[in-house]
Amino acid sequence: MLETGRRSRESVKQWFADCRAFFDDTAEARSERNWEILCPMAIIYLVYLCTYLFAVCPALDIPMQTSAVQLFTVMHLCYTLWVFLNRKKMPVVRTVDFSISLFAAQILGLSGFLSVFVFPAEASFLFPLCLILMTQIYTRRLIYPVLEVLIPSAVYLVFCGFTRNSYAFTLDVVSISIAVGISGAALFTATSYKLNAYRAQAALQKMCALDPMTRVNNKPTFEFLVEEYLRLFPKSSYALAICDLDGFKYINDAFGHRVGDEVLDAFAAKLHQLIDNDDTLIAGRFGGDEFVIFFKEYGTRQEVQDRLKSLCKVPGFDFPVTCSVGIAFFDSGYAGFSQYFDAADQSLYRAKAEKTGVCAVEVSVK
Repeated sequence: MLETGRRSRESVKQWFADCRAFFDDTAEARSERNWEILCPMAIIYLVYLCTYLFAVCPALDIPMQTSAVQLFTVMHLCYTLWVFLNRKKMPVVRTVDFSISLFAAQILGLSGFLSVFVFPAEASFLFPLCLILMTQIYTRRLIYPVLEVLIPSAVYLVFCGFTRNSYAFTLDVVSISIAVGISGAALFTATSYKLNAYRAQAALQKMCALDPMTRVNNKPTFEFLVEEYLRLFPKSSYALAICDLDGFKYINDAFGHRVGDEVLDAFAAKLHQLIDNDDTLIAGRFGGDEFVIFFKEYGTRQEVQDRLKSLCKVPGFDFPVTCSVGIAFFDSGYAGFSQYFDAADQSLYRAKAEKTGVCAVEVSVK
């Protein structure tokens, strides 16, 4: 029983952790989609307000209702014009989220005002329906739809408690409870569905980005990540290292490819000890027994060489397994990835020729 409860708590924590990662990683894409939807929805609601103002209000002839709808129509007209004029300019994520909250406040404000002050003697289902509607259209962090449901519901029920009789108030409590339940269930279901799709997509991307044997980046992924970093931080100091197992062809020929794969696995394990939990390193396999490591930043050059010396010997075999490493240090300037790779490659040739294990060169790029 205790084990079941612990697993349930762990699964809930994992669900929220995955949600946090999903909303963080897809913030820009979600915001862009929400912004595209906001303009047509604002126009549709404006048409609804105008229809209500010029058709329903004259038919009911309630001054308070007409005044309220006129005020909300003018407010929403200004809001719609702002959204329409800026529809091609993608605002920051927080601005889009605030715009959606403002839109929700208008809809819930008008429906709540009509329910509480214009028709105080009747139980209204307009406000609960609007609550459900606002949780279904947009995809945002859970805190936004939760607050936009709970806070308006609480305010609405407080006013209902002062303006309605006990029977109508009871119906309002029931309808709001149902609306909150439906909104919560729908929000959980929609988020879980999108989360599952995100997990599948992330797993597929990771599968395509990694070398299947060594679980480090493959060549295209490594080049993309390094070139992107160089583009964003062209003036930084960084280092590029190329690691090549010595006599790997002989190992395959003498002991078989299965043993060669075991050597690669053992080297990859040492490589992961170096790069795992270190965000300043990017590692990749360029094919065969050639691996590359990019240092986004480093303390001293000697520190880099000392760290890479740990890769020069791979224990666990009856025959010696060694690795040569060539390093190129760059202090400033910007060039293409190929220039950096060629400099480190020349350093690797020197390390193999001189049998020093690790060889480093300094490169000046203007």
